[in-house]
Amino acid sequence: MKTIKTCPKTYFYACLVGYLLAIALTTVIMIIYDHGQPALLYLVPGVCLSVIFTSLARGEFNYMWNHDENVFIGAKTEAE
Repeated sequence: MKTIKTCPKTYFYACLVGYLLAIALTTVIMIIYDHGQPALLYLVPGVCLSVIFTSLARGEFNYMWNHDENVFIGAKTEAE
């Protein structure tokens, strides 16, 4: 049985690394150009790309791209 402690957190750690790198990049750009930029300009691509690269490295890209939450929330599908 999977629990929160035994379940691997690969994508969480990938997102965390992508987020931290994007925050660092935001800070560096702000210091270099002496002008603030919206943090989301770097955060969204940083987190999204970290998930995409992680799924590609693990061979799970197709599964990640086609994931459907309706199974978990009990929503009716078009076939029903």
